[in-house]
Amino acid sequence: MRLIVENRFALLALVMVALAALFGVAALTAPAADRAASEPSGVVATVESAVRACPAPRGGDGARSAIAAFAPAGGGSEAGALAAAENGAAGTAVGDPGTAGNPWRADTDGDRHTVLRAGGAAAAGLEVVQTTVGDADGDAFATELRCPEPSVSTWFAAPGGAELDDLRLFLANVDDSAATVNVDIYATDGPAFSEDTRGVTVPAHDEIELPLNELVEATEAVAVHVRTSSGRVAASLFAERTGTGADWVPPTTPPAERHVITGIPAGGGDKRLIAATLGDDPASATVRIITDEGEVTDAVQRLEIPPAASSTLVVEGPIGDRPATLVVESDQPVVVGAAYQRSGGADTAYTAATPPLAGPFDGRAVVPAYPSGTTTDLVFGAPGRGGQVVVTPVGADGEPGTPQEVEIPAEHTVVPDLDLPRSTRALLVDVADGSGPVHAARLLRQGSGGGRSTAVQPLRPAPAEVRLPAASDSLISVVP
Repeated sequence: MRLIVENRFALLALVMVALAALFGVAALTAPAADRAASEPSGVVATVESAVRACPAPRGGDGARSAIAAFAPAGGGSEAGALAAAENGAAGTAVGDPGTAGNPWRADTDGDRHTVLRAGGAAAAGLEVVQTTVGDADGDAFATELRCPEPSVSTWFAAPGGAELDDLRLFLANVDDSAATVNVDIYATDGPAFSEDTRGVTVPAHDEIELPLNELVEATEAVAVHVRTSSGRVAASLFAERTGTGADWVPPTTPPAERHVITGIPAGGGDKRLIAATLGDDPASATVRIITDEGEVTDAVQRLEIPPAASSTLVVEGPIGDRPATLVVESDQPVVVGAAYQRSGGADTAYTAATPPLAGPFDGRAVVPAYPSGTTTDLVFGAPGRGGQVVVTPVGADGEPGTPQEVEIPAEHTVVPDLDLPRSTRALLVDVADGSGPVHAARLLRQGSGGGRSTAVQPLRPAPAEVRLPAASDSLISVVP
């Protein structure tokens, strides 16, 4: 017995055996009804902390960049604040502190990421975007980026280097310890990588740029997976065709057998789906097209994707000049995105798959930016049951305006004609009770006619509350 006591590992084993016996006896002797009634179904918790990282703006001379944030009041706490600073252990402050319920905005022209940290009610339902608008060579220029949160895994689907002057990945580490990153690239002829994309170290409170053109210059499309083996990073991808034909590529949902992409703009031009499969087996995908006139039933498309590679599908024929939503269903997990290039101009825009807006926790999207001199359209897609959303404008003082209801018939894409006050600084998009799942995007336009520029921002749910998983009858609940 003395030997066992002196051996800490043996002692730990005895404790584990005793705890297991205790839990087993309790589970066997408790009445079945009591056990079922006592099992927790999860805990609903208010979001009380949020971090976002906005990369240095790209737009050249004459461009105006700003970061906008909004967290609706009512997150369960009156306290809370938002602060922004350049990325660094002691970064320079950006703008004034913000509070919940008040649209926040700050101009930015630095060469480092801007990190926003929010706590309390200022974190509940927080959304942060960065916009850059201006003119270049007589044509308008507009980009929009949803500033990403640090993550261990981020997916993108983008055009390849054959159509781009530059494809560049921005990685920011906002934490106190270094992060190690691997970047997986799936091109049309299979995986592509180099020493520069393996085991990349991003020091604490630092950032790096990774040019990807040399790896994808001979491919039409590419999927990019940013993953960390230690730490986490905020990842952003910038694609540039020309000075005015450039924009941020939004991240897309992780690999799955079904995706929904909305926000494909109206108007003529090149519209194409980008898809990639990751495993050793090829994927066969069916693509349904939903416009403002309903599903294009005679134009269901099929796309074959080689193993661990990407492929593209031109869809402007069946879409025409109408706004559209794509529903992609495949027999293998894939990642997808969409690219748009307007006819007769350099204007480009990218959109991606997103989770639907659906209650009770994910039924709201927040649109914080409303740059002066631009126009905004919302695009809604209901690929299943019909949907209904309520759009509420928010003024500079945080006061909500008149809510406006929008009906989305089943299997339709809708771009509503909203009556929004000029004082609008943010929008709340809420799915109504009884609505089917709705997918949404914001179209931001700068300029008009042949020189206009369009940016697309898929709208993700902005939850103020989340459900935490339950833990019961588990040793993990007792022994860390």
